[in-house]
Amino acid sequence: MFYGQHLKYTISVLLLSVLLRKVFLPFLLPYGWARNDAERGLFQPIDYNIKNLSAVNGRLKKLYERERPGKPPLLIGPETIVLDDDSNIYALTKEAKIIVFQNITSSIEDDNLIYADAKVLTSYVGHPLGGKFVPGTKTMYIADALLGLCRVDLSKKSPKLELVVSEIQTAAGEISPILYADDVDVGKSGMVYFSDASNIPPERDSDLSFDTMYSYKLDFMRGKKTGRLLRYNPYTDETAVLVNDIWFANGVAVDADEKFVLVCETSMFRVLKYHLSGPKEGQLEISVDVLPGHVDGVDCNPDGICYVAIPSPVIGLSKLLYKLSKSAEAAIKTFVMMFPKWLSPKPMRYGGFLELKTASNGNDKDVIQRIFQDPYGEQIGSITGVTEHKGKLYLGSLENRFIGIYQLD
Repeated sequence: MFYGQHLKYTISVLLLSVLLRKVFLPFLLPYGWARNDAERGLFQPIDYNIKNLSAVNGRLKKLYERERPGKPPLLIGPETIVLDDDSNIYALTKEAKIIVFQNITSSIEDDNLIYADAKVLTSYVGHPLGGKFVPGTKTMYIADALLGLCRVDLSKKSPKLELVVSEIQTAAGEISPILYADDVDVGKSGMVYFSDASNIPPERDSDLSFDTMYSYKLDFMRGKKTGRLLRYNPYTDETAVLVNDIWFANGVAVDADEKFVLVCETSMFRVLKYHLSGPKEGQLEISVDVLPGHVDGVDCNPDGICYVAIPSPVIGLSKLLYKLSKSAEAAIKTFVMMFPKWLSPKPMRYGGFLELKTASNGNDKDVIQRIFQDPYGEQIGSITGVTEHKGKLYLGSLENRFIGIYQLD
């Protein structure tokens, strides 16, 4: 009798275990368990005494879309702001619209506010995150988180989006899809550099929009480096992988002479530098690390000064987990990954970017010159994109409904 009951109990446990592993866990953990061998990035605390990113000194202005009676707003979640050679301002919105601003005027009541008419040039189904014009043209390359690398000629009367790269062939001959194209830049040679942040694609929300932030949270908690830096050759229509195994490959910027390309490694709180020419050609190194938060977009001016967006500092949960053993950290992260999306950890309200002097000589070190921040995000927060143009920085965000414009020294 005892043997029979024990056998039934054992079979029940085994069946429940199989059911849990085969049915429930794939649903709760579609991208697997959190790894217990993930690297831990080094970071520095926020210096809350630095409050130089504000409108008080007259350097920060906000550009708002002028209201259109009876019509919905267009400027929603512009992660990156793009400017052409004629200084026209474009935004890529959360609703996959490419808009241009016209009739730009300052507010009569407040010199720090700017208003402009927003005009839709084209719209499509996707989620654009990064964009850059080919120098001297109206052809814009777009990193779309859903589609891959895209291209559109805005000089045409009715611009149409063209899908350029949605998958690549690896060195092993396998076809690898682009699941999360994140940012893009174009070199003086016409070569296009772009990032594929992760192999966890964005998820669709109930409002039919796509949540790129939640995909990052899952990627961070899972602890598996799957980001890539790629280069597309428009003359041969070929795409090559320059760097594999990046801890969420985010912002991309190539220098004016196309000697190197920077890529922000969001989960390691650092910026990587891949050398395109010179004695270190083909080598990857750390440009700057131990930064005060997660890095996002990056852009460089012709003088080798680059700007890196920091949308959020390291949150309390991450700081706590880093104090535990890696096994305990992985167990808690796995548990958190099973939470409903609305219970997932939230970023801290913060706005900031850093100014980076890159070395022209491959043997010299890149140096952080200044950090600009609104430490509590009171006037501007969640800065995900930073675009330098003629001495001004254009600050984009997935959350804001305005564009920050910061006048540099």
